[in-house]
This record gives sequence, structure tokens and C-alpha cells, in this order.
Amino acid sequence: MNAQHKGMRPPKKHQPRGLPILYEDKDLLIVDKPPGLLTVGTDRDKTRTAHYLLNDYVRRGNPKSRNRVYVVHRLDRDTSCLLVFAKSEAAKTFLQ
Repeated sequence: MNAQHKGMRPPKKHQPRGLPILYEDKDLLIVDKPPGLLTVGTDRDKTRTAHYLLNDYVRRGNPKSRNRVYVVHRLDRDTSCLLVFAKSEAAKTFLQ
């Protein structure tokens, strides 16, 4: 994986509702997390999270797909900021 990129790719047309994807390539996703959205699930709320929405996005709604995203870092629910998700374990290890 190369830490530098040669320009930003526009996100695909299908985007998770309420979670704008600002950048995507074969290794990572960068999203603009709004306040009020969890990064990862809790016992009470497992589906209204950035992690869940992006897993659904990379699987294109197919729950049998093996595609997934990996959490690189987390933000509190009330914090808005850019979040990075890896698209492979190798990318996650590199970014952490």
C-alpha cells in the first residue's frame, strides 16, 4: 500500500444515507461523520453506526458478500470530523 495517492477519486453514486463519502480507493474510505452518529455499535445500537453503514455500502446491500471495512480510529457520538476506514486488514495495520 502506498501512503501517497495521485488525486482523489469521486465517490460512487450509491452513498450511505447521512454519511458522505469524501474519498475512496482500493485501500480506504474517508467519510464526514456527522454529530449524533456512532462510529461502532453498542449493545443497544448496532445498526445506526458509521461502521454498519459502510459495511452495507461495500457489500452493496448483499449480506453474503465478503467485502467489509475495518475501523482505523473512533470518534465520540457527538463529535463531527473525518473518519478513515480501511478496506483490508493490511490497510488497517498500515494506518494504525
